[in-house]
Amino acid sequence: MTELTRVPVVPAETAFNLTRTTDEYNNADRTIHLVEGQPLETGPQRGGLHGLGNLEASAVAGPTEVPGGREEHSAMSEVPAEPSDPTGGGRKRRTTEKDADPRPSRRQTLYAQRPLALAPDLSAANAGIIVGASTGDLVNRAAFRTVSAQDQARLDEIARQTPRQSRQSKGAWADALKAAHPNLSAADAAVIVGVVKRVIARRAAYRTVSAQDRARLDEIKAATPQLPGQSKGAWADALKAAHPDLSAADAAIIVNAVKQDIAKRTAFQTVSAQDHARLDEIARQTPQLQGQSKGAWADALKAAHPDLSAADAAAIVGAVKRVIARRAAFQTVSAQDQARLDEIARQTPRQGGSKGAWADALKAAHPDLSAADAAIIVGSVKHNIVKRAAFRTASAQDQARLDEIARQTPRQSRQSKGAWADALKAAHPDLSAADAATIVGALKDDIAVRAAFRTVSAQDQARLDEIAAVTPRQGRSNAAWADALKAAHPDLSAADAATIVGAAKDEIARRAAFRTVSAQDQARLDELARQTPQLPGQSNAAWADALKAAHPDLSAADAAVIVGAIKQDIAKRAAFRTVSAQDQARLDEIAAATPRQGGSNAAWADALKAAHPDLSAADAATILGTFRDDIARRAAFRTVSAQDQARLDEIKAATPQLPGQSKGAWADALKAAHPDLSAADAAIVVGAVRRDIAVRTAFQTVSAQDQARLDEIARQTPQLPGQSKGAWADALKAAHPDLSAADAAIIVGASKKRIARRAAFKVI
Repeated sequence: MTELTRVPVVPAETAFNLTRTTDEYNNADRTIHLVEGQPLETGPQRGGLHGLGNLEASAVAGPTEVPGGREEHSAMSEVPAEPSDPTGGGRKRRTTEKDADPRPSRRQTLYAQRPLALAPDLSAANAGIIVGASTGDLVNRAAFRTVSAQDQARLDEIARQTPRQSRQSKGAWADALKAAHPNLSAADAAVIVGVVKRVIARRAAYRTVSAQDRARLDEIKAATPQLPGQSKGAWADALKAAHPDLSAADAAIIVNAVKQDIAKRTAFQTVSAQDHARLDEIARQTPQLQGQSKGAWADALKAAHPDLSAADAAAIVGAVKRVIARRAAFQTVSAQDQARLDEIARQTPRQGGSKGAWADALKAAHPDLSAADAAIIVGSVKHNIVKRAAFRTASAQDQARLDEIARQTPRQSRQSKGAWADALKAAHPDLSAADAATIVGALKDDIAVRAAFRTVSAQDQARLDEIAAVTPRQGRSNAAWADALKAAHPDLSAADAATIVGAAKDEIARRAAFRTVSAQDQARLDELARQTPQLPGQSNAAWADALKAAHPDLSAADAAVIVGAIKQDIAKRAAFRTVSAQDQARLDEIAAATPRQGGSNAAWADALKAAHPDLSAADAATILGTFRDDIARRAAFRTVSAQDQARLDEIKAATPQLPGQSKGAWADALKAAHPDLSAADAAIVVGAVRRDIAVRTAFQTVSAQDQARLDEIARQTPQLPGQSKGAWADALKAAHPDLSAADAAIIVGASKKRIARRAAFKVI
């Protein structure tokens, strides 16, 4: 008997046209026909909206029975409904590759709502099938959250009583709703403001405890109050010492911090007396060697004790479990898998190149090799391998589509990858960050944070445009404009400000204007500042050091708020870097074995590295009392693979240093001859610091929009005959007070550092 196969048929009552979904939003190269009573006709299936294929029929009509009483689902399995499943069960899970990223892209979740607009009854499960995302990720989106008419009326009434204020962020609106309606749940607030529940649930206003628990925590707080200058973390440690049974969750509520931040503190990582004795015995049998880093010690412990877990090793060496768990020594596979991987490594042995290059060679020889397996073979972390171009794969059809996009908008001479991605986005508005990254050969994350790839709804865009119109740029730098926007619109979030000014959210979020503290914390910090005021002529950093000396428990974050600096800049200062007594003893022993001979910090660091090859830049910086970054960029601490070194040597031979040519000028010549040369590679070739090369004009790239803005400033205040670059920069600053040193440096063709130290650019 001829076997019958499943033919999807779309009933009249649920049929809708998906052609517009595919063609309009995804530039598809074929048409999908959904006709009542007719089979689905489509081209080859692909993932996401590029390959709706038979998946749309499943999404619209559900599974179709075939003789024998069974149902067929191509590349999917069905999960029984659960009582709490808002989709009503029948969730479909697409079979994915071993190393596929389980998280949906922003594009997937946005596209999921477009079929929904056409078919209001479309479930999150079926939408997930269409766009290639999981039900769990889509069911939380506002478009897929359904409430009864009665509940909707109740929420509408709450929203009417406490409406969103002009230029108020969704988070701030949620807080206002909670203040006006104390019994409002995070789920209801999320429905009202149109965001995901978990985003609202983690806000301070929505973290609640019972009256009985609150009384208990208040009593603990009264018994062990926060001392003047004591950070939240140090206070949590003190609470734990006074109340050994206190959980990280309860401590976080008392000190008003995030549970994860408290839970990973040493005081809250506890082991039983029996386990502690066992770990002490392991540490005694395999002690830390002189100059040995924590990671190397963990590897030695694993070699001596094969059954040692990453958690136990982390407890012994005093590190975080996840840092140890991703080391090659702790990545274990079955004997059968190990034999398979050993055979692959034997067939394609390492040829002296870097781990990444070896992974690429393994992939080329074994196309089905996963990033996880390649990472085990080369002794690296899966995360580092999976983002390599060789492991980013697209179907032949997708590759042809991307090649066509690249052909239509080719890379211009000396155009950076980021600028090329922007140009691709401008020419192809529906291009995703993932696709652009594949075309230009960059990481998706690096492309996704670019302004051209950040999208907002029409409603949000109108709101942001209104904010920008009220507080225009007026020649200001991105950062200065963001500060002005925040001053004019106190509820403006860093994300929204970043979208307006065209910068990365992280760059805006760490500015002082966007760092907020509670009234209670502000009063505590004001008291610290009053007790240890800034002296005349004292820099912010020196003031932070003085604050730390007067208040040993002061955190870098609190010090940064007081002095008006960035947390990262304060955290890397020697005064704020703390090590355990055991680590301090180890570093003191290294310093005693290789004492300072009267040279500079840098020379001593080089000597320490030569005597102790396993010494990390962080440990060396702690010994010297300087910044890790200053040590990490020194040649002695910078390592490249043999393959990369050969490539750089070839570049160096092709463009040698001319007699009397400075390192900077040589780097410029190298860049001119090799447009794709990075500042890091150029610095290695010329023997300089990467930062010094990266700030040179030849290595600075700006967007077309920023370039036009700087050109206009230069046109308004041109360089006068015989005027030096520095004098021109001063004139530009006088004419445009908000002009940053970085922008002025690009205009005049000088280094940012040189311009920033001029009197005109020193801001008090």
